Amino acid sequence: MSLPPMNELLAFQKVATQLSFKKAAAELNLTPSTLSHLIRTFEDRLKTRLFNRTTRSVSLTQSGHALFGQVNVILSDLNHAVENLDADDKQPRGRVRISVNEVAAPILLDKLDLEFQQRYPDIEIELIVDNRLLDIVAEGFDLGVRLRDAIPQDMVAIPMVQNFRFVTVASADYIARRGLPRTPTDLLGHNCIGFRFQSGRRYEWEFRQQEERLVVDVKGTLTTNNPGVMMRAVRNGLGIAHFAEPLMHDEIASKELVVLLEKWNPDWPGLYLYFPRNRHMPAALRAVIDVLKEPAALSPGSVHQPARKAANTLNSRTP
Repeated sequence: MSLPPMNELLAFQKVATQLSFKKAAAELNLTPSTLSHLIRTFEDRLKTRLFNRTTRSVSLTQSGHALFGQVNVILSDLNHAVENLDADDKQPRGRVRISVNEVAAPILLDKLDLEFQQRYPDIEIELIVDNRLLDIVAEGFDLGVRLRDAIPQDMVAIPMVQNFRFVTVASADYIARRGLPRTPTDLLGHNCIGFRFQSGRRYEWEFRQQEERLVVDVKGTLTTNNPGVMMRAVRNGLGIAHFAEPLMHDEIASKELVVLLEKWNPDWPGLYLYFPRNRHMPAALRAVIDVLKEPAALSPGSVHQPARKAANTLNSRTP
């Protein structure tokens, strides 16, 4: 089979990204009918259907999804190569796309600061904040940042933020009304604020003390997929919550919230940056990795107030 023309690859990538022929055609400065013809020609060339089409929606088939990831890699590498052709002075240049959650975003901004911009004026950073665990290859990202346990095993993972604790917290008002849990299993008799992943699975709270490990499927009158709702609910005394400690530092320091089960709150591997193995490494990407790979502590100052209110480390854990 001969290699498909570049215009067919670009047409496929745009439609797969937008899942809309109209939007993709506008980006490519084509008419929808011309774009539709290109896609049909591409599918005929490959002898497989890449999209499911109805009058209202467009979605990738299994073959289309598999091809999308590979096409993104090819076009990204080609784009990096072209951008670096005129780099006679070896100054890194080009765009680096990074997928982060809301906790990691302000930390990256602290690292990719004015000094970085002045040193590498030709590097463009595209920082996409999304709490979902994405397939960075299929989505066309160069780097991702997530908790270590959430990163696929086939990725290169480099520490970016040191370990931190998940803590169990409640308001003083709640404790006065309901009492203190003494062990993790006591939580089964308390009103716990639940968290539901985008996959639909409820988050089970995990506790460790020396070699002992307990997982508790807590219950309560409120379950949400929004971290801001969880924070407000626990501050309002509605129940007990489980959070990354730095995100609740101000509330804990002011004694608005009380840390429970102190001996059972474990450290978790910190945030890691990750990228595919055996990936072409342009100078711009290498420069960004070199800056980000210096491990930093996840201190309260690293997570500014707007990020703290919406921050969702839990979303970055196993979905």
